[in-house]
Amino acid sequence: MKTNIRYIVAAVALTFAGTIAAQNLNGSYYMEGALYRSDMNPAFGGQQNFVSLPVLGNLNMGVHGTFGIGDVLFNRNGKTVTYLHPDVSTADALSGLDDNNKLISDIKIQLFGVGFKAFGGYNTFGINTRVFVGASLPYDLFSITKELQNRDYSLGNVNMQTLSYAEVAFGHSRQITKDLRLGAKVKVLLGGARMNAELERLNLNLADENKWTAQAYAKVETNLKGLTINEKTEEYSYRTDKYGNPQTYTTIDDFDVDGAGIGGFGLAFDLGAEYDFDDMVPGLKVNAAILDLGSIKWDNSMLIENKGDDFEFTGFHNIRAGDGDAPGVKMSDQTDELADKLADLYALQNRGDQGSASHAIGSTLNLGASYKLPFYNKLTVGFLFTNRFQEDYGWNEERLSVNYEPCKWFGMNVNGGVGTFGPSYGWMLNLHPTGFNLFLGMDHMLGSVSKEFIPLNSNASFSMGINIPW
Repeated sequence: MKTNIRYIVAAVALTFAGTIAAQNLNGSYYMEGALYRSDMNPAFGGQQNFVSLPVLGNLNMGVHGTFGIGDVLFNRNGKTVTYLHPDVSTADALSGLDDNNKLISDIKIQLFGVGFKAFGGYNTFGINTRVFVGASLPYDLFSITKELQNRDYSLGNVNMQTLSYAEVAFGHSRQITKDLRLGAKVKVLLGGARMNAELERLNLNLADENKWTAQAYAKVETNLKGLTINEKTEEYSYRTDKYGNPQTYTTIDDFDVDGAGIGGFGLAFDLGAEYDFDDMVPGLKVNAAILDLGSIKWDNSMLIENKGDDFEFTGFHNIRAGDGDAPGVKMSDQTDELADKLADLYALQNRGDQGSASHAIGSTLNLGASYKLPFYNKLTVGFLFTNRFQEDYGWNEERLSVNYEPCKWFGMNVNGGVGTFGPSYGWMLNLHPTGFNLFLGMDHMLGSVSKEFIPLNSNASFSMGINIPW
């Protein structure tokens, strides 16, 4: 029985261990020739007018998390095994895990973009799709599945969230004084779908060798236009009414989506500033920006919860040869009852439409400073602090970059960072002669990979873009 519990809970952990992720190329923050610096600080003005190629104009791919495949898969005697394998010690299985293990995907795909100088400053317009997927898994989730013993466990704060929406963004930056430059973007948000799943409580009482009990509470909130939740009726094998007829309950059967479209509307803002201290310290600039400050109001919010029935298992009783079809004594009857009790523990029920609801999309703070070397002004050293505010999926990073732009049409840099997701090293190349722009870069270099070429530490990125300057 304990083995079944271990593998059920372990499946939750392994589901998320390969989450794909992406983010803005932070290494390009201080590359003056980079076209998409305004995505990270709207005060930054562009050197060139440009039109992006659809999708290929600004493409980011990678993985992003505090643990990865290498923390749940191991090589033993030439074979790839999970952390549950007996040849993997408990110390090895849990060594790479934190109290709160995060896996995050934050993908932005630009469908169309343009930047141009006009109206006394620099302007941008873009149509983008945004997709966020996050999982937050506590240390105890892995500990329970690896070393389940006859004692009591209490587990909570297991979360998964998805969010997809489109944004239409208008940006403008201009020089306010000789030293101060300000910028802002307004974003109209079109909600596609949102889902938040949370296991708030899982209590396993296993200390008593004669009786095991479990209590669980989980809920799923969904925002999706046209969603219909279909239900079905199930019979208890171990509960009857006073006439001996099986009692019934309803649970989720499947889902239908009819007429999916815009499920909500919202508004968000990017605000940024840059100040040049050249009069006091030649070559020094400081900057700050807050991004995605806003929310989406969804038209409806469906709620699904588990039944919340307690689970109790006292073992198999009175199993004897020759009992024939005696009800409640046959092994098949007792195993059916056990299966039904487990099903009751996680069976989901539809609580209906809870009405409209507003949810923030998560905001990002960027603070930085750059110093252009006075004895060689083609070389700039920059520092950037980034903090993401998003409930269970927040993170931070400090990144130092050395940027070299020897001429107007070429630039490159190397950079390194530390933060929530550990140390990282990156680079960028930016080629932008007349009529053509190509950039390539990584914030997280690809480390060790599996046979399937999946990064084992869940931190790697690659960014590229092809655009047409004019």
